[in-house]
Amino acid sequence: MSLDGLPRHTRTVGQSELVERLVHVAYTDLQRLCNNLPGQPELDRKRELARYLHNLRQRLTRLHVLVEWAPKNRAAQIAVKCGDMMGQLRQHDMAFADAADRLYGLRQQMDWAAGPLYDTPGALDVLCNGKYSNLPRAIADVAPKPVPLETDPELIRVRDERCRRFDIEIRGLLVDERERGTMPKAMKVFSVRNGECVVGVPGEYRATLTLGGPPPLPPPPEKDEKEDGGEEKEDGGGDDDGADPPPPPPPPPPKLGGWLVVSIEMLAGEMIDADEDEGRAAHARVFPLTKTEVKILGERATARMAGMSPPPPAPPELVEGGAQGLAGLHYVCHDIALRLCAMTVMNQSKKVARGGGAWHGGAIRTEQIMGKAEAKRAESEEKDDGEKEHGETTTRRRVRGAGEGIRMWFWLPGLSGEVKASGSRMAGVDVGSVEVGLGTAAAVDAAVAAGTLPRVELTYVRADDKDSSSGAIAARALVPTATGAVETFELPFSTASVDIKEVLADGIRAAAATRLRRVLEELGPACDAAGVEGVLDEDAVNPGDADEDGWATARRPAISLRLTDAGTSVQVTCGKRGGELRVCGVASIASSGSAASVEHAACVGGIPALRGLLPTLRRYAEERDLRDAARDAGVCTHPAPRSMKGWVNGVAPAALAIVPPASGGVYVGVFVTRDGEPSGAAKSPGKSVKKSAKKKGAAAAAGGGNAGGGGGGVARLALVHAPRAHPAMAPAVASVAPLAPDGVALLDAKKRKSGGDGSFPFDSFDAVVDAVGAAVKSQRVVAQRTTVTSWLRSRGLRFIDARMASDGSSVVAFSAKLGDGAWGAEPAAACEVLLRGVHGVRLTVRGLPRAQSVRGIRGEGGASGIEARGGGEARASRGGVASIAVEADGSFVVAVDYPDGDFSPGAACGDAHRVVATHAFVGRLRPELGVGAWLEPLSAVVETSGGGAARVSWVGGIDDGGLAAVAINEESAKGEDVASEAARVGDAVAFVEALNGASR
Repeated sequence: MSLDGLPRHTRTVGQSELVERLVHVAYTDLQRLCNNLPGQPELDRKRELARYLHNLRQRLTRLHVLVEWAPKNRAAQIAVKCGDMMGQLRQHDMAFADAADRLYGLRQQMDWAAGPLYDTPGALDVLCNGKYSNLPRAIADVAPKPVPLETDPELIRVRDERCRRFDIEIRGLLVDERERGTMPKAMKVFSVRNGECVVGVPGEYRATLTLGGPPPLPPPPEKDEKEDGGEEKEDGGGDDDGADPPPPPPPPPPKLGGWLVVSIEMLAGEMIDADEDEGRAAHARVFPLTKTEVKILGERATARMAGMSPPPPAPPELVEGGAQGLAGLHYVCHDIALRLCAMTVMNQSKKVARGGGAWHGGAIRTEQIMGKAEAKRAESEEKDDGEKEHGETTTRRRVRGAGEGIRMWFWLPGLSGEVKASGSRMAGVDVGSVEVGLGTAAAVDAAVAAGTLPRVELTYVRADDKDSSSGAIAARALVPTATGAVETFELPFSTASVDIKEVLADGIRAAAATRLRRVLEELGPACDAAGVEGVLDEDAVNPGDADEDGWATARRPAISLRLTDAGTSVQVTCGKRGGELRVCGVASIASSGSAASVEHAACVGGIPALRGLLPTLRRYAEERDLRDAARDAGVCTHPAPRSMKGWVNGVAPAALAIVPPASGGVYVGVFVTRDGEPSGAAKSPGKSVKKSAKKKGAAAAAGGGNAGGGGGGVARLALVHAPRAHPAMAPAVASVAPLAPDGVALLDAKKRKSGGDGSFPFDSFDAVVDAVGAAVKSQRVVAQRTTVTSWLRSRGLRFIDARMASDGSSVVAFSAKLGDGAWGAEPAAACEVLLRGVHGVRLTVRGLPRAQSVRGIRGEGGASGIEARGGGEARASRGGVASIAVEADGSFVVAVDYPDGDFSPGAACGDAHRVVATHAFVGRLRPELGVGAWLEPLSAVVETSGGGAARVSWVGGIDDGGLAAVAINEESAKGEDVASEAARVGDAVAFVEALNGASR
């Protein structure tokens, strides 16, 4: 039957009828508007009319499109014919169903019409023997057999025997597969037990096999030779010596059946990033397979191993060459593993490109690598374009990609943001791609076209069923060199944990290693001149905590610059973001400001700037080593001498040792000078410049052949005074005085006038550290004096610091008033601070008058057993040992000895204030108030006639503290707070009344 002659079953509508319907609906709606709109507001009338016109326009547009499309489009005619065919087939189906129903009814009628079939043998058996002999046998045939239990010994024996036979057969098949070469080299046999065999490829898949599958089909017979060849062979004389041997006979079919796939498990997977919010660490996750997918893959693999096409629902496959054995299993599982990995690569590349800065701080451009068909099409288009332009065939340009995959460009130029989307296809999966550039599109396009940007390519090669070793995802890095060539590096790619970020990082490492080799080659002469050793380490790790190059703690190529003989080094790397040169580890040898300056200069200036930075880096390293040596010797050094302002010639010392106490602002600086470098020591007189230069040259020549830590040059020591104008401000250099080479004393004035600066050869750290230690020890008195005098100046006290004690120690003397009147009108105590350097500080307060209320010193008479409720007498600060005595004139003297420490001078000044304040208050206690006082070194015990007793001493700091009273007995405890307030303000009357009132 012709398709044109089919009866019309499809419901169609003519164009005229469709137009008529549309016009009728439009007319009806217009009449309804004319009837409803009068009387309504103007805004509602306009809104309803606009809605009507909009709906009418849409309907007319659809009608116009339909009228233009239907007569010309063949798809509409095909749709009508298909509808007619479906209607005709439905009629046929109904006819067949009716015929089947009628045939079934006819069969039932024929059963009723059939004659009966009598059991004549059974009837004779009953009539003759009186029984039915076949009855027990029939019951035994139809009776259900009992199911054996799992613990049934017979069942266990049968099962073990079956497993043993299966294991023997499986091992034999595995040996045969290996001998025939049908087992892929990458496939491993994990186990053979319990009648099953577990095989697979590590990192890709694992399959469990058993026997019982379809028997393998034999290979097809080889094609006969052409007739022409046969005739020529006969004409040759019929010699059979050169004939090919007959093919070997096919192997016999397995006794227990062919291979049967029990289960398939994917070992390939993807890397999942860590998520701190969810508390999830980075881990690999295998690709999951549903039960349906496992079933389909098992049927495909079973059929291929037997040389057959799989049953539905798996798609049919053409298997040539007969049974493929384990190679067929490998083809199916290997292919699906590669497809899953390829799809994951595309998805991960899209995520990395969209959020490029999330993991490496820069951006990448992702583009598609064309497949074979696309590559051939591109070549033909380029060829046609060349023929049209030049009139002749031009040389074909090399197509960028020959397989399916992606290409990721990194180290893009520019810093602006731009996002573009483009499609991509890999392994037959349309997953899209994303192109992200942090540079301008024009600059990136130009760099890509010129081939000056490094890139990473991942290509997917589909597995071939005839080659078990085919199929892979290959990763490689292509790095352009300075000569214009492109170096190719094969990158590792793991199917067990697909991680495109790690592949991209490996590509960046390869590009960085290529660039650093060139950098090391160009830095060679400069390193030799500066005495720096450079070595390229391709698996280096950032030695510091700072992330200067974006690699954090990951391994990356780096040039290790060994700056000193002690092993101090820094690293030169390529930034992960843009490939610029980065210097890592400078913060560990220099201050943060200096490190930032060096890193910025290397990043911006490149190799030329790095050449000029080598002497600076070596100087920073030597200074760090010098500070470390001083610290190991017990000398505390300033962490950043360059942070101080006011250095001579702007040159800070290599090391600045702090002379305790640190509050004195006294330091011992070590200035290291080489030929051509400015000196940071004190300026010498102008008339001795030539002599000074000659001496420096002689010292440098004497130290030129050294092998110590300095590596040449001269060193000089200087005593630096750098006070703080405010505690919150950085210290500023006020004076720099040269020291003798041994550091014990200042440089002699005669030597200074003659141009000497105390320089000596810088041949080893030990000699310099010993000199610094001696200088710190000898100049400790200076720091102590500076601390005491600064404290006195801050309080406006007059003092004398030029007095020397009998043993040669320095003494700072000042006086303190014991009243509120003017100087001379009130008695004053003479305070002396004896500065003994490493032996500590001694405070002596003399001239404390004996007040009328004073009964004696603590420990004499009745005051020996007095103890306060809160403890004994007041103690000296910072471990000082205090004592009080009576001089010949009847006045008191208080002496306090302090051990060596940073806070001893300050403690002496504070305790002097405490002693004076306590004695000033005791002087206000008159006998007529009925009080008596027993003096202690830093406190006094006051007793009243009413039975009250309290110990008065200074509590708290000098600026925020004051006198306080601590009750000694229970009777005075209630008035303790009032008495303390009265002592703080110096009101003796209120103090006595508070103690007497509490005792009453």
